[in-house]
Amino acid sequence: MRSAKKFLWASFFFLPLLVMGAGNAFGVVTDDYTPEVTARVVRLSFIRGDVQIRHASADNGDKPEWERAALNLPLVEGDEVSTGPNAVVEIQLDSSNYIRLWENAYLKFTTLRDEGVAISLPQGTASIRVLQFDKDKTFFEADAPGTTVSLERAGMYRIDAGDTRNSEISVTAAEDGEAKVYTKSSGFTLRSGRTAKIVVEGQYAGDYETSGVARVTDEFDEWVLQRDAAAAKRLNDAYYDKYYDRDIYGAEDLNDYGEWVYTNKYGYVWKPYPNSVANYAGWSPYRYGSWRWVPFYGWTWVNDEPWGWATYHHGRWVWDNGYWVWSPYGYYRWRRSWWQPAMISITTWNGSVYWFPLGYDDYYYDYNVYCRRGGRGRRDRDITIINNTTVIVNPTPSPTPNASPTPPVLTPQQINEARRRNATTPTFQRIPIDGVVAASAEEFGRGGRRLQPVTADDARRVLSKTPEEIRTPPILPTYDDVRDKIDRNIRIEKPRIDRKSEDQVKTGAADREKGRALDKQLEQERIYGNRRPKVSPDASGGGQTKTDGGDSRGTGAVDRKPVVKRDEKDSDTSRTPDWNPRNPTRDTGGGKTDGNDDSRKEKQPVRPKRDENQTPPIYSPPSKPKQDEERRPQPTIPRPKQEEPRRPDPPKRDEPRQQPQPKQEPPRNEPKPEKPAPPPVVNQKKNEKDDN
Repeated sequence: MRSAKKFLWASFFFLPLLVMGAGNAFGVVTDDYTPEVTARVVRLSFIRGDVQIRHASADNGDKPEWERAALNLPLVEGDEVSTGPNAVVEIQLDSSNYIRLWENAYLKFTTLRDEGVAISLPQGTASIRVLQFDKDKTFFEADAPGTTVSLERAGMYRIDAGDTRNSEISVTAAEDGEAKVYTKSSGFTLRSGRTAKIVVEGQYAGDYETSGVARVTDEFDEWVLQRDAAAAKRLNDAYYDKYYDRDIYGAEDLNDYGEWVYTNKYGYVWKPYPNSVANYAGWSPYRYGSWRWVPFYGWTWVNDEPWGWATYHHGRWVWDNGYWVWSPYGYYRWRRSWWQPAMISITTWNGSVYWFPLGYDDYYYDYNVYCRRGGRGRRDRDITIINNTTVIVNPTPSPTPNASPTPPVLTPQQINEARRRNATTPTFQRIPIDGVVAASAEEFGRGGRRLQPVTADDARRVLSKTPEEIRTPPILPTYDDVRDKIDRNIRIEKPRIDRKSEDQVKTGAADREKGRALDKQLEQERIYGNRRPKVSPDASGGGQTKTDGGDSRGTGAVDRKPVVKRDEKDSDTSRTPDWNPRNPTRDTGGGKTDGNDDSRKEKQPVRPKRDENQTPPIYSPPSKPKQDEERRPQPTIPRPKQEEPRRPDPPKRDEPRQQPQPKQEPPRNEPKPEKPAPPPVVNQKKNEKDDN
């Protein structure tokens, strides 16, 4: 019993020291700091054939030229993608959503934000795979010629936009997918296993018809299924919420090229296999690749390795026991894993640009501040992002990672000690000399892979600077400085899509505003005609609500307002007791009247004067004309004139009443009947004699 108490008291006494030791060993300082640029980024995760891209317009309105696409190339809002003959491309939006394009396709990201995604597909075929989707939190819409498709749930979708020679497009939903499709004149719901053909040109533009569809119809569907199977396998083997969070999408590629190992300094890290880097002579991080300009961010590193998307835009590369390993997080960590163009330290010296991996204890600083602003308004700023009240220990280095741990809080003394150690320790003690990469200032950003050899003295001089000394953003060339000097292996001289033809095809059922969804607007206009939809289920028991007329089934899709005449809107005194709110006009037997409306007296039928000596004709009320027939004049149809019946004059008293003549039948063409023969004549005398 005493030993147990001693153990508890000892644990209570040494617990703060254990926490401090853990924090100094592999802790992380977490803060709510938000970078200056937080634009959403997607990547080209698969390329085959000739694929071209064009970035969004610059701040001055100039549109960049078309460039050759590369694996793991970032795309942002406003960027365009074009595929050539026999070419395909896959675009990964996040950890579970993809867009795939077939040959001769053209796509533009109209909206690419956390709130939602909207793409424009003027031509070609696209497949959209959505594994996780919550319509209440985000939106996903695709604009095709004269059509807008709004996704309702997760599933598989295919859009065949054709080209300028086609007057029809088709939209298909599969694998529990459901979408609302809007045309120029209508809207409807497309459910799973159905395809819709929509007319986009001609007299019947906006019409559509739906039918069933098979899962695999052509070679494009087969390729999509193959990519789905590969993505599903990677996602099943991924370590989301264990070693890294969902914001570090693309990290599922690492399982095929390396392994996760545990280290005492950094916790769990990823270590590439030797054969994954054997094809690169003298491999080190940020050595094999090129610098490409990406809107909003600036100069971005595009690696040559097929697995480097997550490792070059998140976390830290560290040198541990003679190997380069990658940690998903650094010592100083933001609460959200923001994507960055490169996690490096970069500086200029002696006419060259030097860069090397950012250290585990180094702060991240925005090296694109100067060049992103066109070389104007350079701002030197302190990148101190520590908040003593929100410091926690990184859960990743734990031997048994937990998705939702309760980390201990570091003390301000520990934070200050980490600052002093980070600020006074030269970088060359943590990074080898061959980890420094350089390029001449004239070649930087042009896309060439001609790297400058770095001597040991130059590398040691660059690495000898402390992070405090290299925190100031360097002066890098702007995009305008190099746009006309970009290497030909990147710049396209004769693109397939020119500026004259890119706006020939109008996409979408309505004009789209960047950053906003069109679903609610189109639903109200195309389906309900800007009227309020009727709610059929009864809130109390789930039955049907009764309408004003007592109909228990509740007919109609919208709440229909009663037809009110113009004069009745201003005056209610003209309504008679026979007025019905469902039918404001009254049928009085002689036509429709509106009370005392003088403007409609001309349209009321005039009853003819009747002579007292004449028999009144039998009157039948005219049928009620339709509303649309009242608006347009009806053609006059001549009718035969009927004579009014007359009463015969009474006979005079002194004259005998004439008997009515029998009505003579018209002659018939039948033969006249023969007269019967007369009876025979009997002798009268003989008869008299017999009587006697």
